[in-house]
Order: sequence, then structure tokens, then C-alpha cells
Amino acid sequence: MERDRTREYSPYDDTETCPHMERCDHADKNAFKEEMAAELAVPVTGLNRSSRSREESARATRSAGRAAGWTGLIIAIMSWFVWPVLLGLSAAFIGFVAFRQGSRGLGIWSITLGLIAAASYLVLIPLYYALT
Repeated sequence: MERDRTREYSPYDDTETCPHMERCDHADKNAFKEEMAAELAVPVTGLNRSSRSREESARATRSAGRAAGWTGLIIAIMSWFVWPVLLGLSAAFIGFVAFRQGSRGLGIWSITLGLIAAASYLVLIPLYYALT
């Protein structure tokens, strides 16, 4: 089907794919030429955050930091008795995450205890085998 060259060509011309467009007069055809960007665009949220949402996100971060801190501390204490290198380094990493999320005290304790457990194992075990 060849286009009618007398009409102005539009990239939004759907007369070939939509048969009901042929029956419409010119004014009705313009109704189908709307841009769909408004329907397809993602709504912008978060640019104008209120202070309440900032407080809620800060509270959630502090809560996650406390949870990570306590988890790191428990793993650090466990590393003194079982698998010192694996659990000690894991506790140090989790303690660093807790420190970054705002739970400074628990994070430092987790890092310290975990690294002491791993370092003492790596130093004391070779000494034990060297001296026996």
C-alpha cells in the first residue's frame, strides 16, 4: 500500500496499521498523535525528600549498624574458640561494616577481637610446632 503523497508525512501516521484511521477525518487523526512519554516515564521521587524520610532512613541505617555490630561481636567471641582465622577475619569485616553504618563501638570491638584471634592463631600455632 503506497502512501498518499499529497498529504504531509508524519512519523506518527498509523493509517497502514490501524484501519479505523482511514475513516477518521483529519481532526480526529491528530488525537492519535500524542506523545506517550508521560505515560512511560518513571515518576521522579526522592528529589524533594522531607526531613521525616531522612530521619527514617538514618534510623534504619543505625539499626542495621547495631545489628551488624552485635553479629560481628558474637562472631569475634566465637573466633576465640572455633576456627580463629575464618571467624576472626569475618568478624573484622562485619565490624568494619558496622563501623561504617554508625555503630562505632561495636564495630571497633568486633574488628579488634577478630583480628587478635586470627593473628594469635597464625603466630602461636607455628611457634607451638617449632618448639615441640
